[in-house]
Amino acid sequence: MLGLLGLVLIILGFALIVVGMLSGYGEFEELKEEKLEEFEEDFEEFEKEKRRKDRKEVKAGGVVLIGPIPIVFGESRYAFYALILTIILMVISIILMLGIRV
Repeated sequence: MLGLLGLVLIILGFALIVVGMLSGYGEFEELKEEKLEEFEEDFEEFEKEKRRKDRKEVKAGGVVLIGPIPIVFGESRYAFYALILTIILMVISIILMLGIRV
């Protein structure tokens, strides 16, 4: 009996979701037509402002370890620093795994 009640409530919930989606569709279409022109104007202004700003260059580097194989990427100076840091961290982790006291 309770299983049947649960099933009915689930079906009712799905039906309410579908009805809610269909009833709001007409309002959405009207709103879309009204706001489309405003959005296009704002977007054009945004694009113009974006072109005016200078593009900033980001420099970075990193290391991804897949098993024992390091994959180094990025600008050479930062990638070199990342590789050195990775080697140091690997040595520290090996020391901790083996239980060697420093």
